[in-house]
Amino acid sequence: MKEALDCMQFLLDSACMGQVTIRKVEKSWVAKAKAEARMQGVSMNTVLRESLRRGLGVDGETPLNGLEKYAGDSDFGPEWDDFLEELNQVDPEDWK
Repeated sequence: MKEALDCMQFLLDSACMGQVTIRKVEKSWVAKAKAEARMQGVSMNTVLRESLRRGLGVDGETPLNGLEKYAGDSDFGPEWDDFLEELNQVDPEDWK
């Protein structure tokens, strides 16, 4: 019975999925996806689907842009605060 339910679920999932063709993909991207698939021991299709899912922020994940390491509060010390204060000063001579 469980096998029949698993089979039915597979058919339902398959019916709800679309198929796309992506043209003009750079050869280096294909090579990277193939290498990643070999490293993970999965199909290239699995690697590409996971990459799309992450990149599009599906499942509530926020796509990464490489700037995450700079996010959050940083304390650069009092010299930085002094520099910012000086930077925000307006020179009245510039407005004459």
